[in-house]
Amino acid sequence: MTRPEFQSLANAKGIVDVFMENPKKYGVALTLAQEVLREDSHLSPLDREIIAAYTSKLNNCEYCCGSHTEFVKSLNGSDQDVDSINNAGTFLGHRLDPIFKYITILTKTPSLISNEIKNEVLESGFSEEELKDAIAVCAAFNFYNRIVEGHGIDSNSDTWESAATMINLSGYDRRYAK
Repeated sequence: MTRPEFQSLANAKGIVDVFMENPKKYGVALTLAQEVLREDSHLSPLDREIIAAYTSKLNNCEYCCGSHTEFVKSLNGSDQDVDSINNAGTFLGHRLDPIFKYITILTKTPSLISNEIKNEVLESGFSEEELKDAIAVCAAFNFYNRIVEGHGIDSNSDTWESAATMINLSGYDRRYAK
């Protein structure tokens, strides 16, 4: 199967090119990324980037999984973090496994989310606030993955390391730059 091609995005290197094509429509997507990944949260930026990459792996979105795995590495993520992303859906004893289980169900079969699954996360030591933050990242990345895949954005690893450096310095939405 060939990816969709849009003439106006023939030279697109990433999701930001889609956003910049129609900033009025998609400008809020940059703000959303900043809010769910880098602003104050009950989860660390590293944990949120892991969840973003993990969700993207579940969706087979190579662009988002690859770029956010690179962002995990830029935040000193461990080999175990990367292994858990690469093996999404197989629980390998990672500290986020209870959240990964929740995120897997929320991404693949959202109508099956239950109080029982929520309670498993809480009983493992995570707070409701941490789970809510994980849900926000998961929801955002289901959105971003569909933007990328729907517009046919190819995986472009040449820019991920420099993008990670830039985001770590300035954030996802430059209006938040400190």
